[in-house]
Amino acid sequence: MFDKRIIHKYINDTVSEQEDCVIREHRLNLYVNGSYYISLMCLPQHLHELALGFLFSEGLIASFADVVSIAPNPVSGDDVFVVIRDTGRPAAPGGRIITSGFGRGSVNPAFFQSDALSQIRCGRQVSGDALIRMMDAFSRQSVLFQDTGAVHSCKLILPDSTTLFYEDIGRHNALDKIVGKALMDALDTKDGILLTSGRISSEMLIKAAGLGIPILVSISAPTSKAVEIAERIHMTLIGFARGSRFSVYAGADRVVQC
Repeated sequence: MFDKRIIHKYINDTVSEQEDCVIREHRLNLYVNGSYYISLMCLPQHLHELALGFLFSEGLIASFADVVSIAPNPVSGDDVFVVIRDTGRPAAPGGRIITSGFGRGSVNPAFFQSDALSQIRCGRQVSGDALIRMMDAFSRQSVLFQDTGAVHSCKLILPDSTTLFYEDIGRHNALDKIVGKALMDALDTKDGILLTSGRISSEMLIKAAGLGIPILVSISAPTSKAVEIAERIHMTLIGFARGSRFSVYAGADRVVQC
């Protein structure tokens, strides 16, 4: 997933030549029903999961049952061809909303409408100590980040101990891979806890809400729009989960003390 390069490193006016790991960036060309749809810059792995999660976020599919077939280009491997059945759902009505940050994705603007996201009624609770342990393990899980410093990670933890962990150059891609895999395996995500290394912007929260996930936790910060949506749909939103501390921005009733 990375290449080796010789770099010149400057430390305290001292220059040294050494080998460094540089993340490998891949262009995924996504075709839907035979037509070119979009190109995504990503890591060259788990491309089917990424494609499906992206199409879910775009509003083209609601489940894996909407997918007739998915296949790579047998020659180049740079393309993924997805055939979906006619669901009557238009692709991003009114145009796509381009999401923030490196490795940009997009999100269907319909998801920003007040009635587009269901209320999260899950009563699952988690202790503060358990959250701290989860985030500590999560922050050390990405060997690729330790080698390159150039990826984001997402991890979904379900009550039956099923876990999904993906990483990518963009936080949106990492989460789309979680979404895609959950769709492929028909996982019940409505009691899950989602951990992420990136900031929680509105579209990141919307992607999680699309799976009915009740608790979303990040090492980084949320945006005001993300907090607003979390409050509206009763999602527990936690930021700055580092070391022995975290901040709860919405849904504090799901976080309990031991």
